[in-house]
Amino acid sequence: MKLLEKERWRVMKSVKGLLIAALVVLAMVFAAAAFAQDKGTKAKDKELNLRAYTELLRADLKAKRVAIITEIMDFDDKDAAAFWPVFKQYDQELTKIGDSITKLVLDYVDNYSILTDAKADELMTQVFAIEAQRAQLKKKYFDIMKKAIAPVQAARFFQIENQIQRLVDLQLSASLPTMQEQSKQ
Repeated sequence: MKLLEKERWRVMKSVKGLLIAALVVLAMVFAAAAFAQDKGTKAKDKELNLRAYTELLRADLKAKRVAIITEIMDFDDKDAAAFWPVFKQYDQELTKIGDSITKLVLDYVDNYSILTDAKADELMTQVFAIEAQRAQLKKKYFDIMKKAIAPVQAARFFQIENQIQRLVDLQLSASLPTMQEQSKQ
């Protein structure tokens, strides 16, 4: 029982470290966006700044994510050799979905203060499509991974992956301004 408690504590520390890193970098992303907007920087420059900070965030999160996965999964050499190539493919496809999220966030940041019903509908349709893409990708790679490593290990990986994604999604969502209904004239 003590070993299980130590494992939980170790996992909580790892996830806490990832969350702190995500908070710091996301704060930098949105501060940069606000700074660019406040200083009257051209829209293209603002977008480039936001993209640069987003890429920094993603690179840092990827490194921390790999470290957490490595620590928690504790693969032997055989399982590691089977898992990491599949993970790399999964991560490449997930990055494309991350690009869609970045584009969606930029679109939202540009439009939230002048949001129309049509734009709100468009943005939410994109959010649901991205969520569906992520779910489909996870299902696809769970089926692949459970052939490469034990199904329990594949399930453990996706449990960890879901926890990390939820933390990042929560931080991103909490950092964005809430949609406001436009006054009707």
